Amino acid sequence: MPRGQAQGIAGCGLVYAGLGVALWPLPVLGLLHVESAALVALVAFFVAGWWAWGHFRRGGRLADVLHRQLLLLLIPWVLLSLTVLWRPNCDYLRGLVFFLLFPPASVVLAVALAEALHGAGVQHGRRWLVGIGLGLCTLPVAYDLLLHPQLYTYNHVFGGVLGPLYDEDPALRPGLLSFRALTLLWALWLALVARFHRTPRLLRPGWWPALGGVTSLLGAFYLLAVPLGFNTSTAALKRALPGRAVQGAVTLHYDPRWLTPEEAELRALRAAYDYERLARRLGIAAPEPVQVFVFGDPEQRARLTGARYTSVALVWLERPQVHLLLDRFDRSITHELAHVLVRGWGIPRLGISPRIGLVEGLAVAVEPPDGRPTPHEQAAVAATLARDRNASLTEQVAALLSPWRFWTSRSAVAYTLTGSFVRYLLDRYGPEPLRQVYGGWSFRAAYGRTRDSLLADWERFLFRIPYVDRSAYAFMKRRFGVLSLFERRCPHYVPAHARLYEAARWALVRGDTLRAEALLTQALRQKPDFLPALERWAHLQLLRGRADTVRVRLAGADTTQALRLRLHRADALALTGAVDSARASYRTLYRAWPSYDLSGRGALALRYAVTARPDSLRHLLRRLENPRERCNIGLLNVSWAQTLPPGWDATLRRAVQWWRLGCVEDALNAIADGRALVASLRQAGAFNLAACVQETIAWRTWLHNIYPEHRSVCCAYCAW
Repeated sequence: MPRGQAQGIAGCGLVYAGLGVALWPLPVLGLLHVESAALVALVAFFVAGWWAWGHFRRGGRLADVLHRQLLLLLIPWVLLSLTVLWRPNCDYLRGLVFFLLFPPASVVLAVALAEALHGAGVQHGRRWLVGIGLGLCTLPVAYDLLLHPQLYTYNHVFGGVLGPLYDEDPALRPGLLSFRALTLLWALWLALVARFHRTPRLLRPGWWPALGGVTSLLGAFYLLAVPLGFNTSTAALKRALPGRAVQGAVTLHYDPRWLTPEEAELRALRAAYDYERLARRLGIAAPEPVQVFVFGDPEQRARLTGARYTSVALVWLERPQVHLLLDRFDRSITHELAHVLVRGWGIPRLGISPRIGLVEGLAVAVEPPDGRPTPHEQAAVAATLARDRNASLTEQVAALLSPWRFWTSRSAVAYTLTGSFVRYLLDRYGPEPLRQVYGGWSFRAAYGRTRDSLLADWERFLFRIPYVDRSAYAFMKRRFGVLSLFERRCPHYVPAHARLYEAARWALVRGDTLRAEALLTQALRQKPDFLPALERWAHLQLLRGRADTVRVRLAGADTTQALRLRLHRADALALTGAVDSARASYRTLYRAWPSYDLSGRGALALRYAVTARPDSLRHLLRRLENPRERCNIGLLNVSWAQTLPPGWDATLRRAVQWWRLGCVEDALNAIADGRALVASLRQAGAFNLAACVQETIAWRTWLHNIYPEHRSVCCAYCAW
């Protein structure tokens, strides 16, 4: 090998070595997986293409270039693999698959492009290669994400982005394999073009069939982009979700296998109600039409959109869309609709704020109360803790307004703190200056105050909050303790037992209890102490009348950190005749149960009242499972109050009033009971619960006024 070529190869190797070592300390990127594979592919495209151009100018052969450049990829592979010595990579094999799919194809394309540019006699070929590469990095991404209802994009240069950041398990879709095959087909076409230009003019006609055939094949790939999985169209989403319910400005698309028309209509009504309420809150006169796609199956959603669990609002589409899972509808729909409403405030065409913290903070700020400690209360606790350790909460929130700090922070921390700050701005100054800041104005121009001065005022406001729920500290500690993707030991790894548990959970959503039980049993064989699976397994066993089995299984289990598992053990004790032990467990659980879960505490009181009557308890457990049954439980026996510990009867009566609010047989009386419940909760100091019930009453009143005959019990605001 000539000295110049050897130096060039050595330079390429140094680039790869420097890249691999530079990635070592970086979270997520410092291990072999999809993110590092994409970054290596990006660098490899330009490195390989730059060196290949020079090699071809010196008369080099395509085979030699490909051989050397592909071998050089061993350097970043080895360096990223070495990190397993000090950083766990629980998903190494899948990471290796991504590495094999991303950088090699990018190298082949870059080399073929360099040869084609050289063969065509293009001047300044390296500039052209860099320009084409940058165009391929940006324009197709914009086409995919701005014009299609998807959160994935495949790319000839860097391989692709497989889905949203908050989905820990990237969706490996068949479309990725097809797209990388397309990358190689483009490389073949470019190689043929290069050969065509080097062929004597008299012999060129023989090349036309080959060029025409490959060109036709390329065209077929793009014509079949949707079936092959390169893109997702709105039409494809509608075919997958053929059900349709329209209420006001909201069009809801759903799968009839998961929702009945009546259930879909109710959710469309709920979305329409929230949309109207939010518009009034934000001073928006005429909300634009929005499409809401409700998926019943996360795997189907992953195949179609690239997102498995994350709820999203695609505000950059010509007609905005909301995508969410059925089991997350109640807690996510208001948040996502808020994004849609304010898209006119944001960057033109994108519909979002350059300060990403404001995007999510605003959506959190206008969420209805759910009975749990509010963002203000959680932020007040965080501010107190920060002051105790001489830290600055205002500096943390200021940093969270930027995209990088927001996305790399713990989601609960970022969402809650920015939500509290935006709620403060909205309540004190109204929506107009917030609209201006959202669109890119400075805080001084919009509010006449600097950002730091507003943050300082917000922090002082937090310290002046007259009442903070006593459960706020424990609630905040639990939420804020959830690690971000960049802090997790194995960021993308979902073990087999967790996958089985998720499959069981969705089987339960479908009502397939037999399959759910089988999947939970498999999960527990792999990891016997996996508490979420154990909790659901025990629950199913109790409903099937197998209390003895549950009692034996949970006798030696560590349930100190799992309230519901402790509850199932207490139920098993009661159903097998251990009355005193069961009652002692119920009393302990009642003291430990979150004060904001009125429904759960009421159910504990009911259990305690019938502990000595196993048949009644078994019947009660079944009724508590079904809202339509639960709302009619009532105080079936007034003597129950006499058997309850002091204060429990008040909790039980409030819980029954709450359940009755979901009844439809006598909606007006149920709403009246709900108003009485609000007064009772306020008197007891449960202000968050009272606010939640008040919001639910407003929703039920609106629904009754529009559709007095509507019979449903779902879609309450409270997270109980």
